[in-house]
Amino acid sequence: MMALLALMAAPAAGAADASSGARPGFTAQATSAGLSGTEAKNLQTRVDGYLAKMPGTQVGANKIALASGGELLLKLPGERNARDLTAPDAGLGEAAGCPYTYVCAYSGENFTGDELRLFTCNYLNYIPWSGTGSWINNQRSTLYAKFYDVNGNLGWTSPGGYSEDRHAPWGWVYWLSPC
Repeated sequence: MMALLALMAAPAAGAADASSGARPGFTAQATSAGLSGTEAKNLQTRVDGYLAKMPGTQVGANKIALASGGELLLKLPGERNARDLTAPDAGLGEAAGCPYTYVCAYSGENFTGDELRLFTCNYLNYIPWSGTGSWINNQRSTLYAKFYDVNGNLGWTSPGGYSEDRHAPWGWVYWLSPC
């Protein structure tokens, strides 16, 4: 189990390319979303920080495709909720929301902040946050999200979908499996 956890915590091979600095397409995407040059640079620094901890590849100014098949959306400066700048309606400023069949974890309470969208069963996804956040299990009623501690021990299992916790303690959670 520990070898599996170590493998999942290692950055993916493509992460080094993405973490070398903002790519022109991502800079243009951030600028078109209304970010200043400094805000775009700070957003890229946050993306790089996540890529150093989580296996994945940057696919948008604020979006990381995770090795597990899930994704991480980063909230933009001055906004409460993450939104997908790669989506056709990205300019609407709407929160991304948790799609059906996913478990979503949020860095902030009440489904705010950066958003992890997970759907691969039996895959332990690293939770990079501490403090209080939130989560949604938007799956079928027979699927349960599983929360694991630093040693990979199952600490808690959610009710089946739909279920949520608007004030979830991330301090003890290091890994999350959607089912």
